Amino acid sequence: MGVGGTAGVCQGSATQCSSNGLQACTNGQWSVVTACSTGLVCERYAPATCGNPKWAEWPVPNSQVDVNAGAPNLEGYVDNGDSTVTDTVTGLMWQQLVQATTYSWVQALSYCPTLTLVGYSDWRLPSVIELESIVDLGQPSPSINGTYFPSTPPKYFWSATQDASSPSQAWFVDFRTGTTYFSGVSGSNPIRCVR
Repeated sequence: MGVGGTAGVCQGSATQCSSNGLQACTNGQWSVVTACSTGLVCERYAPATCGNPKWAEWPVPNSQVDVNAGAPNLEGYVDNGDSTVTDTVTGLMWQQLVQATTYSWVQALSYCPTLTLVGYSDWRLPSVIELESIVDLGQPSPSINGTYFPSTPPKYFWSATQDASSPSQAWFVDFRTGTTYFSGVSGSNPIRCVR
């Protein structure tokens, strides 16, 4: 379901994401699912649509420190109480806890789509812009909101984004400092899946 979406009744021309793709409101009922084209994902930021996860098609959340300095879009999260966290700015749902296991980049790309968590099976490795969206530079290391993402190790986390100049490298977010880098895909790093 999309952010705020429920099964059954809907209004107007609303859209929502389901585990299988995009649904539209037709005559007060959610329509049959339309799968997103290859390379696109269902973006939950209203209105839900199929979009390219490599680009932020939603407002970028900012920490309280940044908002105090004039930035818009204060970060906001909902602990769903089921090992997931929903970002109220982007509409993304995140795996709350990370495993101690580390993965090569290829393993990370393969792992997330096999994850079934709280009934959802459309998990994926986040793009670098999606992963960067949960960085909170107002926090000491790790640079992430520890209330909603407890026990996050201050380490590099893989993203699904390859380096454009070298297919043997991929981008990651360093949660010690909140910065992004790229490195060889054979390295071993933790991951946090998103949907």
